[in-house]
Amino acid sequence: MKLSNFALLFFYGTLLLGSCESTSDDNCTATVWYQDNDNDGLGNPDVTQSACEQPEGYVNNNNDTDDTGGSSSSDCDTAGEVAQSSNAEIEAMRQAMLAFRNSLSASLLSEASTCLDDERFYTWHNTPNANGTQRDGIIYGELSEEQLTLFKTLLQLFLSDGGYQKVDEITVLAEGLLETENAEAWSPDYYSIDMFGDPENSGSWGFQLDGHHLAINFLVHGDNVSMVPAFLGGEPAVSSFNGTDFDIFKDERDLALTLYNGLTSNEIEDAVSSSSHAMEVGPADTPGDVDPYRGDYDYSGFAGTGVKYSDMSAETQANLILVMQEYVYNMETTFADAWWTDIMNNIDETYFVWIDEVDQPSTTSPFYYRIYNPYLWVEYNSENALGGGGADYNHVHTITRIPNNPATTYGGDYGVFAKVINQGGVKTLFEHYAIADHHQMSDMLFDYEVELPHHHHHGHQHTHIH
Repeated sequence: MKLSNFALLFFYGTLLLGSCESTSDDNCTATVWYQDNDNDGLGNPDVTQSACEQPEGYVNNNNDTDDTGGSSSSDCDTAGEVAQSSNAEIEAMRQAMLAFRNSLSASLLSEASTCLDDERFYTWHNTPNANGTQRDGIIYGELSEEQLTLFKTLLQLFLSDGGYQKVDEITVLAEGLLETENAEAWSPDYYSIDMFGDPENSGSWGFQLDGHHLAINFLVHGDNVSMVPAFLGGEPAVSSFNGTDFDIFKDERDLALTLYNGLTSNEIEDAVSSSSHAMEVGPADTPGDVDPYRGDYDYSGFAGTGVKYSDMSAETQANLILVMQEYVYNMETTFADAWWTDIMNNIDETYFVWIDEVDQPSTTSPFYYRIYNPYLWVEYNSENALGGGGADYNHVHTITRIPNNPATTYGGDYGVFAKVINQGGVKTLFEHYAIADHHQMSDMLFDYEVELPHHHHHGHQHTHIH
């Protein structure tokens, strides 16, 4: 049966009306919007969205000829900044940073960005970022899969393959395992990103990755690249998650045991200490406080403590070199090589200290060691078990620094932008220990307390002996 012309018109009109009503109650017509990444009111003609209402970060014109720049840090003019490098690897880092920044909404970019002289540059900690609310910046959980991929691409340009693997095992595997115990305290989504300086217009810029058992400070300053301070930890440090085995600090542990087991009797006498092991130059005592060891903190009290490189046998020297390289070469090789040159130029002024609690240390016993060189500070410590470790040896903290900033050629921790922390106060290591309240205490609470699902509070103590 054929429909009349009137019936056909009625039928198609109904379909069109229904289609419009299903799209919007206001029968809207979608508009093309253009991304305004630099928040200047001008849109990028190459990045568009069609929507009935204006999306965040988009405008209704396509008049921007350069939408790659400005942000809340575009007006930074921090003393000490230098021009952009012509080094191809550094330029690749800069472009990767710009790609990540350009992927963010205006609000996320503003939240994550600040200048190199902001105190946030020195505020980091190793404790859990509970529910993602205990840090500055933005967290992984706020990023889309594409944005997180862009950030991890940036991260891989700064880190060696081995360094990136450690970061991945800390943030994905160890943290993912802990998340199954208490998702409010631990989650791979809770790692925080802060970005410093203006990579679009300056050769001095950086970023910080900060969260539970991981805090690394990356800095580009002209032709120089650094990643100190770098705090890497894990509990459990050795385990398995989702069918993947991990042993985060296998080389840091095993190479150090080889070094210790090869010490001569005279070297043991100088290297081994009976003090209780605890980090000497770790994170701030309280989350949210700035790093107390930035600026002109005096490391001179550590020179002369332990067995000296120039007094070691050739075998011991070779073993120590391997341990030191394990920390330095967490960074991408080109820039680790430059750092290593400075270290080797001062190698005779290197000291090694070892502390343990057993007759014969092994891979399953807790121990501590420290390395001091004018261009490298390393601490490795087995902490008391707390979360998912189950044994003291399975809770590890490490830290890598460059001492004596700004006496070193290009600056130490945080480069030339480190603020002087003392401000007329404590000047020497001895005065620091004599004055600081936390060193007058015989017992000190561990760095955090966590309530696990069975509602028992877990905490532990270290005894400090100086």
